[in-house]
Amino acid sequence: GREVEDEAMMHAAHQELMGANVFCTSLAGEEIGRMEAWGTAPESAAEHRRSSPCFMNDLPQTFMEPILFKTAASRGARTRMSIEYLSHTQDNDGVTTTVPGPLVGARIRDPLQVPGRRRWRQFQGCGGSAGLPFGGKMGIGRLDE
Repeated sequence: GREVEDEAMMHAAHQELMGANVFCTSLAGEEIGRMEAWGTAPESAAEHRRSSPCFMNDLPQTFMEPILFKTAASRGARTRMSIEYLSHTQDNDGVTTTVPGPLVGARIRDPLQVPGRRRWRQFQGCGGSAGLPFGGKMGIGRLDE
């Protein structure tokens, strides 16, 4: 909702501050190329304005995740952190996840940390490195000479 966007925007770098992707040989080395990024190119900015009711911004996952977690919990979702994820399967009725138990050294304080399978109506995860699939395809940039 709007309150999530408002809170995110309080911590975000606004689009005009995001600039370009710079390609160089080192941080102080020769610049090889520069690509307008993050919707700063005129054609990208127009596409973003047409496609979304929200303004483009840069907000690291370390800021966005707590906002989403707090909002979900405040609306009655059963939310958990620090639970290792192994796999999931989805069918028409929901999602089954497999967890090995609490992270190494953690004490089991929550029944959801007991090793095994869990059944959910919905499942959200922020773990690209865990192999969670994302829909769509990545954008392709172009360096004009």
